[in-house]
Formats: sequence, structure tokens, C-alpha cells
Amino acid sequence: MLYEGAILAIIVVWLFLRDWRATILSAVALPLSVIPTFLVMYLADYSLNIVTLLALSLVVGILVDDAIVEIENIARHLQMGKRPIDAALEAANEIGLAVIATTFTLVSVFLPTAFMSGIPGLIFRQFGITAAVAVPASLVVARLLTPMMAAYFMKAHPTEEKDGRIMRAYISIVKAAMHRRKTTVAITAAVVE
Repeated sequence: MLYEGAILAIIVVWLFLRDWRATILSAVALPLSVIPTFLVMYLADYSLNIVTLLALSLVVGILVDDAIVEIENIARHLQMGKRPIDAALEAANEIGLAVIATTFTLVSVFLPTAFMSGIPGLIFRQFGITAAVAVPASLVVARLLTPMMAAYFMKAHPTEEKDGRIMRAYISIVKAAMHRRKTTVAITAAVVE
């Protein structure tokens, strides 16, 4: 289940970024984020059981998310014609606070499950700790290693690339929703209710 989630996450990254270098950098972030989690699990005497694997499976997308955000912003700076090292530094500084805030928000969601009382607490302690360790590990990878690797491996593409089919479809849906705001709000309210 963990492997399938990782493979699907990498495929989705490739479909949206359409750059094999960016995809590889995002894919590398996954094992680099999981390795420290395994170390903490070992030190806490947790086994690879259904609960810890569930936690890792749930955070697979989150683990690559920080790296994807960093890489996408670096790619945007590269399209402006900047040198890879400058693009990596400026892009990482530009979104640093947002990535950090997102990470700590996710930790604040997962960590309380580790402190539940009773029988559920015994079961979910490993879940909460595993997820709450994996997410900050991905932050460290995204803030330190991803920009460094991007500076060396990503190439400048100063020409504006044409948007892919998925992006064009997305943009047309957003434009239609913005032109029909009342209808969009009504449909959203009906779906949420």
C-alpha cells in the first residue's frame, strides 16, 4: 500500500510538472523523508504494523507536497531566465514561511491522536507519532535538500512553455466558475449541505 501510494504520487507529479528532473527531485524527497521516520520508529520500538503503515500511507502525498511546492516555484523562477542557483535561493525564500506554517498545521492535526486515552490511545499512539515525525522530516528535506538539488539538476528554461491539456482544462473551469459566481456558490452550498 505504501509503495503504490508513492508510485501514484510520483506519476501525478510528472503529469502536472511535465519535467523529468523536477519529478525525480520530488520522488527523492519521499525516501529522504521516510528514513528519519523509520529511525524514530526504531528508537521508540515501533514495528512496521498496520497502524504505522497506515500513518505512512496517509502522509505519502504530504511528504512530497513540500518538495513539489519548492520545485514548482523554482521552475517558475527558472522560466524567468534566472540562473539555477539564484532561482533556487529566491524561490525557497519566497515560500519558506508558507511551507513551514503548512507543516506545523499538519503536525498539529496528527499529533493529538498520539495522546488519546484508553484503548484507542494505545492503538493510535503509534499512528500519531509516526505521522507527526514524517511531516517535519519532509519540511527539512524540502527546505534544505530540495533547493540544493534543484540548483544542480534543474536547467533554466527562459522560454514560456505552453500549458498542458490538464492545466488548460483547469484554467477554463476556474474562468467559468469566476464568471458564474452565484451559480458556483449555489452548487458548492448544495454539495456541502
